[in-house]
Amino acid sequence: MSAEQIPFDIPLREAFEAEDYLVTATNAAAVGWIDRWPDWGDSHCVILYGTAGCGKTHLSHVWQHKSGAVRARLDQISFSESHDNLIVEDIDKDIQSPPFQEKLFHLYNWQKEKGGMLMLTARSHPNDWPLSLPDLSSRMLASMILEIGPPDDELLTAVIVKQFMDRQINVPIEVVQYLIPRIERSFEAARDIVSKIDILALVRKRKITVPLIRELLE
Repeated sequence: MSAEQIPFDIPLREAFEAEDYLVTATNAAAVGWIDRWPDWGDSHCVILYGTAGCGKTHLSHVWQHKSGAVRARLDQISFSESHDNLIVEDIDKDIQSPPFQEKLFHLYNWQKEKGGMLMLTARSHPNDWPLSLPDLSSRMLASMILEIGPPDDELLTAVIVKQFMDRQINVPIEVVQYLIPRIERSFEAARDIVSKIDILALVRKRKITVPLIRELLE
């Protein structure tokens, strides 16, 4: 076994304030809609969708702070309780279940009836959900649907920088510039590579530099 010490798995603190969110063309429409709150017109249901790690949870926290919304799991929501605004994340995770669809259908109608707002997050567009309840499908497609697209260079750079900052690490910009063309263009890949770099630097007790990253990638 290597004599190199394995670092402790320290929980990370992620910043969820509005000013921490990184805005480029790929997410500008979603950010703009959140910024419009409470002027959402007749829209009482908003669906944010995009790949894992794209910023759906971050944006939902921003809206939660603005609106006083309550975060809940669909299977834990009671229609006897009164919440003006609700957030349910990863709604498409269990959407294939008929009882799950039935409860979402009732939740949509319940929020509309009492004038509350509903925010749902998902990895895919409602068109791609395996919905067997036609009335639910029509309601989901009538919602305000906002996509957070795959990252461009500007956003991927910002995401990597933020991932390091959430770990309280400042890295030279040349490190980030070296990474951008060498990793998969996804938010998950950005999170994964930053985690691996951080661990390697701790194990080797070295600063995060281009040579260290080159060693990791090779």
